[in-house]
Amino acid sequence: MASHRARVLVVDDEPRVCELLREFLTIQGYDVATAATGTEALDTVPIFQPDVILVDMRMPSLSGRDVLDAVRRRGFTMPVVLMSGDSAREGEGFFEVLQKPFDLSRTAQVVVAALAHARNADD
Repeated sequence: MASHRARVLVVDDEPRVCELLREFLTIQGYDVATAATGTEALDTVPIFQPDVILVDMRMPSLSGRDVLDAVRRRGFTMPVVLMSGDSAREGEGFFEVLQKPFDLSRTAQVVVAALAHARNADD
C-alpha cells in the first residue's frame, strides 16, 4: 500500500509567509495548502485533511488560538504548530512554537517531529 505524502496547512495573513513556507515545505517533500485567514483554514481542514497545521497567532478575525480551539472542538487531533513573533507563553496547547522570523531548518525539524508525534498517536 502506498503511503501519501504528508500534508501541511500553513495559515498566515501575510502572503509572503505563506509563499515562503509553501515553497520550502514543498521542496521538503510535503503537500502544502495555505489559508490567509482562520476562517479559510477551518474550511480547508476537512477537505485537505492536513497532517500538521502551522498557524500564525495574530490574524484579523480569528487568531491562531481561535483556530486551534475550533479544530479541537471539531474533533481533529493533528498537531498544530504556532507561528509567532511574540513570546512562547501564548503557545499553551500547541504542539510547538516557531518564532518569527523563521529559521527554516528549525521549521523543518518541528514539522518532522509533529508528523512523528501524529503517527505515534495513531498507533
